[in-house]
Amino acid sequence: MKTILKILALCPCLWIVGCEKEEVNPEEELPQNCNVIEVSGTINQPTVWEAGNVYVINGANVSVRSVLTIKPGVIVKLKDASIDVVGGKIIAIGTAEKRIVFTSLADDRYCGDNNSDGNATTPAKGDWQQLYLNGTTETIFQYVDILYAGQNRGGFYNAVKISGPSSVSFTFDNCRVAHTMFNNNASYDSSCAFYGTSYMNDPTVSKFTNNVFYDNGKPIQLNAYYTLDPSNKFHNPENPTQVNTHNGIYLHYSSGGFDVTVNWNNTEVPYVLDEYLQVHSSSTINIGSGAIVKFKRSSAGLQRQAPQNINLHPTAILTSYKDDAHGGDTNGDGSNSSPTKGDWLGLRNAYSNTPYWEQGPTILYSTN
Repeated sequence: MKTILKILALCPCLWIVGCEKEEVNPEEELPQNCNVIEVSGTINQPTVWEAGNVYVINGANVSVRSVLTIKPGVIVKLKDASIDVVGGKIIAIGTAEKRIVFTSLADDRYCGDNNSDGNATTPAKGDWQQLYLNGTTETIFQYVDILYAGQNRGGFYNAVKISGPSSVSFTFDNCRVAHTMFNNNASYDSSCAFYGTSYMNDPTVSKFTNNVFYDNGKPIQLNAYYTLDPSNKFHNPENPTQVNTHNGIYLHYSSGGFDVTVNWNNTEVPYVLDEYLQVHSSSTINIGSGAIVKFKRSSAGLQRQAPQNINLHPTAILTSYKDDAHGGDTNGDGSNSSPTKGDWLGLRNAYSNTPYWEQGPTILYSTN
């Protein structure tokens, strides 16, 4: 069935034009018959997307500048487009039984063949761009799946990209991010399924819990001073062998980091650092039991500015990005590289009159 929904003059029309499921949770109810609603333009006033509909965004980005509420069970299909939240917010709260899904227009498993091409196309990584959260406050994604995103957008390949003038307020809980396009030739920062970087630095403001990443390249990039909750997982719960090609928590630092205590305590995948991080004397990094930190290049490393501001647990390991024996094949090249001494700079203590480098059984393949 095809109908037309008109909204107030401040918001361009949402063309109502007709849902199934992919990573199926046994508890989940899959929508069957759906109306198709074609969406474009700017959402300038409070808008609700209702269950029983599949919302199609085809080739033209949608800008959310007010409040968009997405009900449990809603399917959103995109092609060559993104949803940009600029000054507005999205409230997308699904349930375990009725998840909200953002996926490719070619994905016939949700609400059927909405691009009307039969079996001519199947969903692929990069079929659509991203969810772009630019300066949003109080956006919520719960029980949401984000699939087949990561199309090149200005050199960025992300399913979710966070941006804004400062720390961004949002909640991601019990979400699944999968099948994101990865470009191994892109810069260290720009190709990852979830792009948080410096805009995601306070876990009480940017809440990120119980989420799952699989079949991506780099799953997530965060501010080095953000404590990522260990409830987040890096494999498909229905198929634990399905992981990410560059499985790791990628860290980024640009500024700040004062008076902060951060815990690097996820043990499922390594942390990855591509820079030389000097930890300010007012801050503390706790590298927990069983945690692995890998360093991506010869100039990367860690520096203490005070005796106890980098606490390395005896079972934690600092090592090379090429070290597959610890934390798996994080650089995704199989057996094409192997670690050697000097792959990274090391752990330096800079608080004494004679700075020195630490060595030991938990510090591997560093220069010193």
